[in-house]
Amino acid sequence: MPARKSWRLFCSHGAVLFYIAQHPACTISEIASALVVTPRTVWRLVGDLKRSGLIQTRKDGRRHHYWLEPEGRLPDPVLSHLNLRQIMSVLAPREVGLP
Repeated sequence: MPARKSWRLFCSHGAVLFYIAQHPACTISEIASALVVTPRTVWRLVGDLKRSGLIQTRKDGRRHHYWLEPEGRLPDPVLSHLNLRQIMSVLAPREVGLP
């Protein structure tokens, strides 16, 4: 049986958002490990998400912890009328920890 090629439903930004939604207060290294990407890649994606107002951060010593901004809106023209709370409640209503 040939190996199945893997692919993702979400783009990289969406995958990071969804991971943070499922793991509030996670760190860059936790995200990188779970998504099988480099920490540098996650730093870039997190920076984009912070600048878009989609995530919040808290610094604890040298570590940064991340969680969703529930009222944040995606820059996607199709979904911009919905906030993250609404989107995540549809995608994973029982799994997502939003404040």
